[in-house]
Order: sequence, then structure tokens, then C-alpha cells
Amino acid sequence: MYDLIVIGSPSFDRVVRDSTFFQDQVLSGPSIISAVTARWLEIENLVVIGSLSSRDFSLLDHKLDTLAVPEFFKIGSPETGGFEVNYNGGIEPSFTRVLGVPKRIGIRDIPDEFLSTRYILLTPLLQEVDAELTEWLCNSSDAIVLMDPQIRTSEAGNRLGTIKELEIASKTTCYLDFIKPNEEEAFFITGVDDPFVAAEILVDTLAENCIITRGTRGSILFDGKELKIIPSFKVNAIDTSGAGAAFLSGFISGLLNDERHDFCAALGASVASFKVIGENTDFSLDRSTALARARELALEIKTH
Repeated sequence: MYDLIVIGSPSFDRVVRDSTFFQDQVLSGPSIISAVTARWLEIENLVVIGSLSSRDFSLLDHKLDTLAVPEFFKIGSPETGGFEVNYNGGIEPSFTRVLGVPKRIGIRDIPDEFLSTRYILLTPLLQEVDAELTEWLCNSSDAIVLMDPQIRTSEAGNRLGTIKELEIASKTTCYLDFIKPNEEEAFFITGVDDPFVAAEILVDTLAENCIITRGTRGSILFDGKELKIIPSFKVNAIDTSGAGAAFLSGFISGLLNDERHDFCAALGASVASFKVIGENTDFSLDRSTALARARELALEIKTH
């Protein structure tokens, strides 16, 4: 049995700095950030599942070797996902253009052996993890299923746009164990700008538990009974992209050790603080230090 299955396609990005293009393809994407973070947290029994062009299979293998990600199950796709990413001096880079769109991952793409896992993390790059796949995973596996929802899509002219609706909210009766949007995504899904009310709506409609991340203002955790506010760990961030993906790996690390959900959220916040002081996958963390930071944050958790 696996400890963690991460489902989401990799991104090969082209980086722009000060109007200068860099030719190297940078491996990124939420699933990659989650997997790299999980390895730092000593979650070794994991596999990533994603779709990409067969032309990039060997390149992916090479880059994953350097990141010590143990296993990636590749699904062939006409294109490999990727973006043109502009690092313009701020802590949040701009995604200015879509370079490729991974194909949707179908039910038949995933071997049954991967259903035997403790946790499944759905963390799509664009919209390759659809409602049908999500519902099948929830119904076919005994795993705890977590989703990092994605509202981005590719529009005409390779522009990055926003979807009209989240499929899982309108086309399934699926009930996730955890959903973790950021504030923008929570507002998009619920139509409510109050994150506390949005968390309650998401638990009423989509998940047993909801975590809404709010950057430097921490996160909100709602389990259907209590709303808790988890602070962030203050650092000098240089790149906030991927913070949510790192947060979820920290959260799952806590779940794997049977920690309380609020401590898991504190551990997620702690882990995210390591991610944001590095760029893309170029970061490191020490598990014992992450746990120490989480214990500090846990002392400051408040009930709303």
C-alpha cells in the first residue's frame, strides 16, 4: 500500500526575468511541488500520476532524479503542460502565457494498484483532473481524498483564463474528505467573499473539511463544527507560487502521523514557510525544524 498518491500533471515552464527569456525548461506545477515537499518530509512511499507528451518522458525522468522523487506514472498526452512565467521582482510571479495543455486523466488511465493508498491528493495543473475522475476515486478507493482546486484554464491565443464553473461543484455528488482553496478560489466556487462563510458552504456542499489559505494571514480550518484560524509563520518570502501545494504536503504529513487536524494545518503553514523562501523547487526544509515551527503556531490557533 502507498502512503500518498499525487494526481496532477507536471509543468515545464519558460522563465522570463527582466524581459530576458531563459531557454532551460523549468520543472514545476502543484503536483511536483507537493511531491518534492513530501520527500523532504520523509514521505517515501508515494507516486505522482500525470499526463505529458511522450517527447518529454526522458526529460521528466532526469529532472525528477535530481529532486529525489521516487516514482512518476506517466500518461501520454499530445502536449505537456507549461507556462511562460515572468519573475518581475515581486514575490508572486506572473503566469503570462500557456505553453501547453495536458490531456484529461481518465479513469482507465489509472491502474487499480494505485487505489491502494492511505491518501490521494488531487492537485491539477489546469483542468486535467475532472469531475468524473474525482467521483470515481472517491467511490473506488478507501483512501482519504484531498483536493487543491484549480480555476485556471487555457483560452484562445494561449492566454491564461478562468473557468466558468468548477466541474466538481456542478456535475457530481462526490463528497471529498478535504478541499483546500485559497481565498480567490473559495470566492469563485461559492460566490461569497467572506472566507468563514465560504468555508461553511464548502463543507455543506463538497467536503467533510475545508481549509482556506490566506497567505500571510494564515488559514481557516472548518470541520463542520468549529472554525479555527491558523496563523502563518513569518518569513521574508521571495516566491509564493506553490505555497499551497507545499502546505498540503505538510498537512498530509501530519495526518500520516495521526495528528489533530488543527495541528496538521499548523504543520502545513510551517512547511509553506520553507517553500516561499526558495524559488520553484529550489528550496529545502528540515522535518524537525518544521515540526518545531508547527508547535509554535499551534499555540496561537484561535477559534472563530
